[in-house]
Amino acid sequence: MKTALKPLAAALLLASAAAHADTVRFATFNASLNRDASGQLLSDLANPLAAGVGSAVANRIQQAHNVAEIIQRVNADVLLVNEFDFDLNGTPTASSQAMGLGYSSNAAKLFQDNFLSAGHGNAVRGLTSGVQYAWRYTPNTNTGLASGFDLNNSGTVGGGDDAFGFGSFGGQYGFTIYSKYEIVSVRSFQTFLWKDMPGNLLTNDPTGNRLTDFYSQDEINALRLSSKNHVDVTVRINGQDVHFLTAHPTPPTFDGAEDRNGKRNHDEIRFWADYVAGASYIYDDQGTAGGLAAGARFVIAGDYNADPLDGDSFKGVVGGKDYNAIGQLLNNPRVNTSVTPSAPGGVDAATHPSNNGNANQNHLGDPAQDTADFSDAAPGNLRVDYVLPSANLQIEGAGIFWPADPDRSAPNTTGDAYDLVGNFRDPSLYANYPSSDHKAVWVDVQIASVPEPEQYALLLAGLGLIGWAARRRCG
Repeated sequence: MKTALKPLAAALLLASAAAHADTVRFATFNASLNRDASGQLLSDLANPLAAGVGSAVANRIQQAHNVAEIIQRVNADVLLVNEFDFDLNGTPTASSQAMGLGYSSNAAKLFQDNFLSAGHGNAVRGLTSGVQYAWRYTPNTNTGLASGFDLNNSGTVGGGDDAFGFGSFGGQYGFTIYSKYEIVSVRSFQTFLWKDMPGNLLTNDPTGNRLTDFYSQDEINALRLSSKNHVDVTVRINGQDVHFLTAHPTPPTFDGAEDRNGKRNHDEIRFWADYVAGASYIYDDQGTAGGLAAGARFVIAGDYNADPLDGDSFKGVVGGKDYNAIGQLLNNPRVNTSVTPSAPGGVDAATHPSNNGNANQNHLGDPAQDTADFSDAAPGNLRVDYVLPSANLQIEGAGIFWPADPDRSAPNTTGDAYDLVGNFRDPSLYANYPSSDHKAVWVDVQIASVPEPEQYALLLAGLGLIGWAARRRCG
């Protein structure tokens, strides 16, 4: 009996080593690192010490430092940053060119080198260390990219509203991805046409205000689904491929009775629901058709501009069918929603004296789950930023970087963590906040390792020892 236990214990240790799993943090942050003019983000990120600039530019640069500190405190392994102006090798622009594996904009590199790599903080909230992301990917974007059509029916062609995705200049409001794990492949869907989605709300609108009455046939034939881009960034973690599905659907507002943005937002969200189901109609910018394979691991991330209960996103019963833009993901059996990120700051912000209205008091959603500090006159604070793992990934934890205000009577200059998020719309700050009106959201998931060939051999040997020990004990 004693002699059998030794090889059995060794076998169990070998099997345990082969079945190792790590907790990996995925995060999204609409960081408001967009700027009002082309090239400003590049110049801001190239000047981290704000040398020789006025107070307005210094405020923009400080905002980037605050964003970097939040990212360091969250310390995600894989991170999506929404609202990050796109550039092509240092030239602010946008085009329909699909960016290849490994492409990083100059702005993304500058943000890493000059902001993320440098420590931040103070004696009150503590100091942070630099965070290093060895891999980056910056996709192209439809924002500010001229369509050549009068898409808002204003009578003239030109401006942000007539671009394929809203933007005052090419590349505004793009996004970028940072990863501590190797990015092994990318698929982008920037040029996918909205009309090519079966049952879409562009040509199959169930409401009385049909988009086929708003857009011409030529416009329908040219309209792209993605207001920015939809991008599948595949990262390899412990030998496992995890698809990081990134996007930033259009806000469901800034339109008219036709609700063109609300319907586009709905279908931009639906795209990922169809993609993870393996829909065959989907095609990417690289010329490949189809969605994910069955059983693929994924994490959907981004600012989806849709709250499950409140706000202006497309929801309700139309023609007997239940529509809920973000519900297409939250109620999806392929998505793990067993843990919902929350933070005390959302509860605090719902009744903060800096608010300019009482929309929050009429909301149905839990304010602890809100991720954005919007106007309290309308629409109020909402849950719009999501990190949603696949059902075959186990969630270990989740959160939102939104601390509560420790002293509502004090200004946001005391040095505590709340100073990084601040009160509602401070006009003295760039973007009216120390960082952004959105908050960083993260989810921790468990990723098991895939044993190397030699580990398989050890595992098989261990199993053989277990069988041998069992036979000895039986004998």
